[in-house]
Amino acid sequence: MAGIDHNEKRMELTEHLAELRTRIIRSILYIFLGAIIAYQFFTPLYDFLYKPLNRQIEHLNALHHTIQQSSSASSIVRIDNGQIYLPPPHNPPTTQDYNNLATVVKWIVTHPGQKLVMGDVFRNFHEPFMVRFKLSMLFGLILVTPLVVWEIGLFISPALTPAERRPLRALIPISILLLIFGIAVAYFTMFYAMGWFLSYLGDFPAGATLMQDPNDYIVFLVKMMAAFGIAFQLPVVLMGGAFLDIIHSKDLIKHWRWGVVLSVLGGVLTPSNDLISMALMTIPLLILYFFSIFLVMIVEKVRAKERSRSASLGTT
Repeated sequence: MAGIDHNEKRMELTEHLAELRTRIIRSILYIFLGAIIAYQFFTPLYDFLYKPLNRQIEHLNALHHTIQQSSSASSIVRIDNGQIYLPPPHNPPTTQDYNNLATVVKWIVTHPGQKLVMGDVFRNFHEPFMVRFKLSMLFGLILVTPLVVWEIGLFISPALTPAERRPLRALIPISILLLIFGIAVAYFTMFYAMGWFLSYLGDFPAGATLMQDPNDYIVFLVKMMAAFGIAFQLPVVLMGGAFLDIIHSKDLIKHWRWGVVLSVLGGVLTPSNDLISMALMTIPLLILYFFSIFLVMIVEKVRAKERSRSASLGTT
């Protein structure tokens, strides 16, 4: 009997491993398929990701072009490559001459130490392809995330009871939506983060420029998106704990200060380490934490109804 049980267990383990291998192979094929699709649309995808940095570069470069042009064609104030150009003054000085001088003074006061900012630069011949490859794999993974999560759900669902499968069907869509929401918040955060970072360029001597490596920029942006996407899974984790009867709303309310500490810690651990990104990570996490308390209460009510229904069926 012992030998039969051992063989049965071994066959059961072998079948599970075979199914796991099948699920993993399918998920990898999904990712490669998504990467192939994203590879064909690289240019619009890269333009979309590059927009936060490109907007700041264009803004800083524009500071060195013509800043004001009066109605008179001969009266032009230009700032180009750090040099200020004024039209020859009249004798005696006219109102336009005073206005030109006021324009220059105003620009110097409002834009101290501004330098010309350049664009992208590749340091190795293979980097253009590697940037396109990495970006395609990233968007391929994002594109097929629902399919990968579905494969994970199909693998673990046989080990769950019907009562445990019901919350899983609800948590998977919520998890995907929160992942997308976190990635979107990270993307729009970058518009402010890039402005904050590049504001320090004026602290360096004249002639300092930005020669951005696209590979470093993409890696940095991916880290930000991953950090926000993972952090925004907090409601799913708390709801899953509530379904397993590990987490309770009373405990979350009682220890709300720990929620604040964890939210602040999540902001501090953002890859950018700038104040704007920290705030834009901390504030949503605080909102999600307190909103999760409400979601956990709903889960507790659902579980209470299921227990009462099971008890009534048992008595009958």
